[in-house]
Amino acid sequence: MKLLTFGFNLLFALNLAFVQVQPVQASATKELARTELPVRIDGFGIDMSALPPITGDNVESILQQIAASGARYIRQEINWSVVETSPGVYDWSSALPYDLFFAAASAQGIKIVAVLIGGPVYLAAAGEPISRSAVRERWGFFVRAAVERFGEYVDTWEIGGELNSSYALTPFLAPLSPGMAIGPNPAYYSKLLRLASEVIKDADPNDQVWLGSLSGIFDDHCAMNPLTYLLELNATKSWRDFDAILYTPAQGSAAPERSSSGKVNSTCASNLMSTPVSLSEEVYAVQELARQLGGKPVLVSSLGWDANELSVLGSGRELSASQVEADLLVRASVILMAQNAVPLVFWHSDLLSNPSAQHALANLQAILHNAKPLGRAAGTDDALHEYHFRKGGEYTIIAWHATDGDATSPALLQAGDLSSLTAWMVDAETLTQQTGQAYPIDDNGQVSVPLNERPLIFTGRSGDLLLTIQYTLEDQAELVQIELGKLLKRGLNEAKNAFVSLLEKELDEAKESALEWGEDKLDELLP
Repeated sequence: MKLLTFGFNLLFALNLAFVQVQPVQASATKELARTELPVRIDGFGIDMSALPPITGDNVESILQQIAASGARYIRQEINWSVVETSPGVYDWSSALPYDLFFAAASAQGIKIVAVLIGGPVYLAAAGEPISRSAVRERWGFFVRAAVERFGEYVDTWEIGGELNSSYALTPFLAPLSPGMAIGPNPAYYSKLLRLASEVIKDADPNDQVWLGSLSGIFDDHCAMNPLTYLLELNATKSWRDFDAILYTPAQGSAAPERSSSGKVNSTCASNLMSTPVSLSEEVYAVQELARQLGGKPVLVSSLGWDANELSVLGSGRELSASQVEADLLVRASVILMAQNAVPLVFWHSDLLSNPSAQHALANLQAILHNAKPLGRAAGTDDALHEYHFRKGGEYTIIAWHATDGDATSPALLQAGDLSSLTAWMVDAETLTQQTGQAYPIDDNGQVSVPLNERPLIFTGRSGDLLLTIQYTLEDQAELVQIELGKLLKRGLNEAKNAFVSLLEKELDEAKESALEWGEDKLDELLP
């Protein structure tokens, strides 16, 4: 009875914690997409597949550089096909030294997202798919082995990847034939997802289970519209089996302010989703459906451009390909975080060979972590992109012109009641008053600055002390609310787990009593 009372009290408290807090919006910013909880920027992650292969010799140095970049998360595959080449025998150093890698990442304070992918190669024959029932039978054992091995270091598990692509099920069903196209099947995937979720939550009910990444509609291999996939997955009653959605946009050789340079093929088209005119609009369509289906957060994974695309986008520029890449990653991330309120973005970039991207990520992480996104400044033209964030009484504006390349032109930024602004290039090595450029603000609350396609970071403080105190208190209240929600969810999960364990114990005892009763009756009938 005490357990039930505790559960009801926690549910009531959780409902109170989830009450929408009306955000303080600057009058000069557009309204953000509605969300169920206060939105704060968490930060950035890195796809390990974009970096050099991990070995025992380089694991420490690579992770140290990732930590120095400010990245809070990494996504790392655990490939079943390589780990378990014979039934029940797991080689956790076959692909890379997983034990060393996960322990070292945890020691650096980096959060690990383990991507579970692959299939039972010992059941596979080249050119032939494995039976789906056989894969499911072995899948649970693999997930349990991974969780038991790395649960100490991993709190987030991603199940599969490219779920709506032409090769969605290939890693699971044809691990020896990567070129075999086995397309999306939400009903079958939901069974793998549910089994994995049960295993993971049984080991630790507070671990996160993320849906494998959804391919953007402009991806050449997109074989089912992402909205259609989510609807069909929801129809399988699997919405409760995961905690977040990963979406991977494909911009091609287009800048993030524009629609992708690719085309939507017929298998990926849907009347649920019109062709978006920008990256932001594309992601918003997924966010809106997720909100309607049950409020799952949408995170962005594998954001990046390949070498050929960067060459096209950097044509005629005086910048290196590394700076072009850094600028594009920043522009896309700022748009998604400020306008779409996406709290976490994973970059697909080799930071180790791109110091410009490394500095840019470190600067953004330092400035935007726990910041409140305020959206894009209203009244600006298509060329000027001006996005606002606030943390207490400190404001950050990130702005650039989306056209004209390296040529600068004057722009009027909306600074409101700020007393002054200090500006830096987004990939500056240090952000100090000595390295920044100060800009005065006129009587209309505007500041004139020269901009081109390279993003600039502007910071300033409100000149109104009372307003600064008010915003600081509101920030603290929202952060407490967010943390309270997490703690209450943890409490509910643990209470639920305890309740299930108690119920199982009672059922076992009842079963034993029934067996004893049956044995007694048999003894009576058979003297």
